[in-house]
Amino acid sequence: MSKVITYKVEDIFEDIEGDDENVLMNIPPEILEQMGWVEGDTLLINSEEGRITISKKETNGKER
Repeated sequence: MSKVITYKVEDIFEDIEGDDENVLMNIPPEILEQMGWVEGDTLLINSEEGRITISKKETNGKER
């Protein structure tokens, strides 16, 4: 069973100075630790119906 964690938009996203088309997404440290993600990992991001799901792209083709 997966655990649903909810954050406020302003706690995750911030504007990028000088870039009106993109935003910076900050993944909270507790999520990085829980998921085992580290700098350099490739993440797959899916957005639908107001929800964002993120998974790590594994080099052997499997996702986590």
